[in-house]
Amino acid sequence: MSQGRSAFSDAASRAVLDSAPEGILVVNREGQIVHVNAQTEELFGYGPDELLGLHFEVLLPESFREEHLRQIAGYTRAPGLRPGRVGLELRGLHKDGTEILLEMSLCSVDVQDGPLVCCVLRKIASPKSSEHPSREVEQRFRLMVENSHDILTIRDADTRVRYTSPSIHRVLGYRQEEIIGSTGFELIHPEDRSNVETALTEFWKNPGARDSIQYRARHANGSWVSLEVVAYNLLDHPDIRGVVINGRDISQRMQTEAERERTIAELQEAISKLDTLTGLVTICASCKKIHAENGSWQQIESYIRDRSQVEFSHSMCPECSLIWYPDHYQK
Repeated sequence: MSQGRSAFSDAASRAVLDSAPEGILVVNREGQIVHVNAQTEELFGYGPDELLGLHFEVLLPESFREEHLRQIAGYTRAPGLRPGRVGLELRGLHKDGTEILLEMSLCSVDVQDGPLVCCVLRKIASPKSSEHPSREVEQRFRLMVENSHDILTIRDADTRVRYTSPSIHRVLGYRQEEIIGSTGFELIHPEDRSNVETALTEFWKNPGARDSIQYRARHANGSWVSLEVVAYNLLDHPDIRGVVINGRDISQRMQTEAERERTIAELQEAISKLDTLTGLVTICASCKKIHAENGSWQQIESYIRDRSQVEFSHSMCPECSLIWYPDHYQK
């Protein structure tokens, strides 16, 4: 720490940093905090000099540490090549464990003891800069959900429906208020219900899991709709605390697949009825009878007819007509 402190041996420089209205934090190459002013200590809830010598990551929520530490490391590796960055928004971690929204500006300083990164921090009490984009993103997301062809449903830990999107009416014919608060299990086809309930019971036990299942659900008009649902267990997510389910109507796809399977079965049945002649066949060079497997000699027509789906219609070629009926053929 003595090396870091030597960078601030100039009393005037230290006075400027300490009197700045924003929080100022200085980090060395190893990510060690070598200087903080009173505003920073107040911002994060630490006492005088309590942060000195600690690693910068103590001020960051765990989920954000990797990205922000990578930015800091980039400045310490090549301070002369990295331009300063102004107005970065990030989340900081107060000493009491709460998260605070901050605006941070970065600049690098190359001093005798090695590169330092200076962070200027300001708490965003009312993040006006992000308020409008957040509303815009939220509105865009709401429009996507409400106009999606799929059914988006959120179920609570007791499996009851907390939310379902308006597309429930288009796909199954029910109003949102008819489904919210119920389990909806009574709508599952009797042949599918046991499997679905068993799968859901196991799925609810595994926060973070993702799985899919297909089943039939009763439409409001009494018909059956084939659904494919993909579920995400977010019961442990602090903002959701539920299971998010995306359901899609696959009735047309199932019908197409059934028709294809039926066509394939019909073709296979037809092929199985065909007797295909293969191998070496002995035929008389004079009368053209065929020597059958049982030792007899059969007319070629009967031999082929017995072993295939072929019928014969007799005629006479020009050469034979000339031989057998020369007078008639010449006319």
